[in-house]
Amino acid sequence: MITMASDAAVATLGPVDQLDLRPAFQPLVDLRDGTVVGYEALMRSGPEDGVLHSPEALLAAARREDCTVALDLAARDAALRAAEARGLDAPFSLFLNADPATLDGGSHERPAVPYTLLVEVTEQALVARPEAMLRALTSLRSAGWGIALDDVGGDSRSLALMSILYPDVIKLDLRLLAQRSPVDCARIVTAVGAEAERRHVTVLAEGIDSDEQLQTAQVFGATLGQGYHLGRPAPLPATLPAAGRALRMPGGGGSPYGPTPWERVTNWRRPSLGTRRLAARAMRVVLGQAAELGQTAMVLVSLADERYGPPAVRRFGWLPAEIAFVGVLGAGRAFAGTGVRGGELAPDDPLRGTGTLVALAPGFAACFVMRETGDDEWAFAITYDRDTVVECALPLMARMEPLDA
Repeated sequence: MITMASDAAVATLGPVDQLDLRPAFQPLVDLRDGTVVGYEALMRSGPEDGVLHSPEALLAAARREDCTVALDLAARDAALRAAEARGLDAPFSLFLNADPATLDGGSHERPAVPYTLLVEVTEQALVARPEAMLRALTSLRSAGWGIALDDVGGDSRSLALMSILYPDVIKLDLRLLAQRSPVDCARIVTAVGAEAERRHVTVLAEGIDSDEQLQTAQVFGATLGQGYHLGRPAPLPATLPAAGRALRMPGGGGSPYGPTPWERVTNWRRPSLGTRRLAARAMRVVLGQAAELGQTAMVLVSLADERYGPPAVRRFGWLPAEIAFVGVLGAGRAFAGTGVRGGELAPDDPLRGTGTLVALAPGFAACFVMRETGDDEWAFAITYDRDTVVECALPLMARMEPLDA
């Protein structure tokens, strides 16, 4: 539907259920043998020369009319119908894009289809609202969806948050990486490679539009590729190609609702006893290392109770200028306007009574826990085991609130 403004045509969606949605599918190719392992479904509407054909035009109109979630779900349904009509089956995979609003508030039920389904979350959405993304993706994963982290390469801050999302696929964007300095590019590629090797995650290079970019993708360690050089977006073919090997899914993922960090760390690290000053010195060592890592690091804190809110401002308030993400639970409004995310702890929250400091970045992980045991006496312990630290980060991140809350 088109309505005419005084000096320009303004596209409007009209009823979403009446849109002529025509999803396009871009093949995902195994770079080792050239076989197709799946497709990414891309939002399209109407003929190619229509004003609402592109996803950019569709989403812009949906945002103006406050129906982004409805459009997103309609596009997903259209893609699933097209896949069913062409007989898409296992071992193929289908990647579906999702707007952050849909991930945050939409249904997470997985459709009953025989092929592997993955939802893509963009690097931008992850950086903007990591706490909401963690909660949404935990729910999606438990419903049987796979998770793909999209557009990696444009923002180094996503490297700080990558581990806590447990992605099944990491999509390196070659176009974004080409805009980075050689040092930044190397930092991103090696961090993604380390995470992929640690958790058996698949690395997919997108934006392969030439033979040179194909070679770059292989140098970067990608095993899957996507781009015009490998296949343009189009309707699914009437006869599907012979399927390549099934996408390997790491499976599992940490839960933000499991044991507390204190329980996880002291389960195998016997606490030491000392004064609060001694515990604070140990924390400063961890914070100093996190600050050195800059925009690839995050720090999460849970205070034992509100008494420690005002002192925490001095200890942590300077960090947002140095690192990617800082969050402090249990400090009330003490950090308002500082760039530190916060969150309240209910009176019966199991995190109460213990202090937790998590620092996480590619190549560095630490979790320091402490509990008051007497008059200026504290029990404290620290672990540098990455898997344990990631598990300790999850319950803290899940309780954080966005800066705009």
